Amino acid sequence: MRSAAVRLSTFTLFLFILTSVYAPLCVSEVLFEDDFDKAEIDKSKWTPSAGWDLDGGELEVHGGEVGISVRDDFTDFEFYVDFHMVSPLWASNWVVRAKDVNNCTLVQIVADNRNQFWWFTRVGGGYIVNDDGKLDNESGIHPELGKWYTIKIVVEGERYDLYLGEQGEELGLSCTWEDDTNDKGGIGFRAWNDEHSLYDNVLVTTVGHSFAVNPENALTVTWGELKTGP
Repeated sequence: MRSAAVRLSTFTLFLFILTSVYAPLCVSEVLFEDDFDKAEIDKSKWTPSAGWDLDGGELEVHGGEVGISVRDDFTDFEFYVDFHMVSPLWASNWVVRAKDVNNCTLVQIVADNRNQFWWFTRVGGGYIVNDDGKLDNESGIHPELGKWYTIKIVVEGERYDLYLGEQGEELGLSCTWEDDTNDKGGIGFRAWNDEHSLYDNVLVTTVGHSFAVNPENALTVTWGELKTGP
């Protein structure tokens, strides 16, 4: 009886560990992704602008105004993307919660000496840029031409948080903004006149997404140790 009780106790402990490991991984999910490795822009995913093209496995956006995802029902989410500014310095623009190309929320980097992010909206085709949406970049990273960076925009309710870092490095909080113009919509990119950027590795997840890798390995080792015991 005691042996059976010990086995039951061990199994119960394993289930607890299993739940502990997997719980953080199951609270969120990937909603949308594109690494731009196809020969042509995937129009099942995107409604591109005239300035969109593929350049060696990266999305090139050179003028052409707003292009957005076909999916337009993102509400609260995290939007990750790598970007590379070609010209001029304040080239990269991100679109969030776009109802369509004429009605959306946007943010633009201003990477000259001002080192800011400008949050603004487009309503009925007209842009609304308020001074209180011109926010200092507090990430500690001052982007420059010719280098790859990563941003993460976290959208929850009326709050928008933007994180910035060099590609492959830790991201730091740059700025926070609130706006109630749109409560859902698609994501995408905008380029005005000669603004020119490259984008790669687009990922949209629910808020709190975990990037833990291969939890099965840890579980296999743990379960093996429990079964063999001291």
